[in-house]
Amino acid sequence: MKRESWWKAYIVDINPEERQKGKTVEVGKVFFQTKMRRFTILDAPGHEKYVPNMIEGAAQADVAALVISARDGEFEAGFERGGQTREHAHLVKSFGVDTLVVLINKMDEPSVNWGQERYNHIRDQVSPFLDQDCGYDMKKVFWIPISGLSGANLRYKVDEKLCPWYGGPALLDLFDQVPLPDR
Repeated sequence: MKRESWWKAYIVDINPEERQKGKTVEVGKVFFQTKMRRFTILDAPGHEKYVPNMIEGAAQADVAALVISARDGEFEAGFERGGQTREHAHLVKSFGVDTLVVLINKMDEPSVNWGQERYNHIRDQVSPFLDQDCGYDMKKVFWIPISGLSGANLRYKVDEKLCPWYGGPALLDLFDQVPLPDR
């Protein structure tokens, strides 16, 4: 489709409509395991037209990952009144998912350039909402700056030269450590 990162979406976006639109429509499933645990990643749609499909994924989750774009304007569009970021955080919590991993994506985007100021701004805007409006225990909310395009901070910790201010784990390391709810 000649779009920068769409090839990665082909891993879980398998129907032609998803590939044509560049949007997740159905809940995609990917299975993998680490030395510690087995995982099923449910890639749920983020677009407002597909909220019922997002609910299908959220209703099955033990832990949720809320992906927020750090790109200037994209975070604001998703978080302002009526934005999908707010709706998804509420929906996931309403299904009893108490552990939330907030992935601040596109940190490698040129206008962001792994900037701590942008990361802090997003975290400072979203934290009170998650705490006061959604009712999350903030001890069960984890924040990770990532680049989905390059994979930085997903499997391996981001290079300290790029992001010297982040001292937390990479996503997969966090997944191995995060407490899971009793079934």
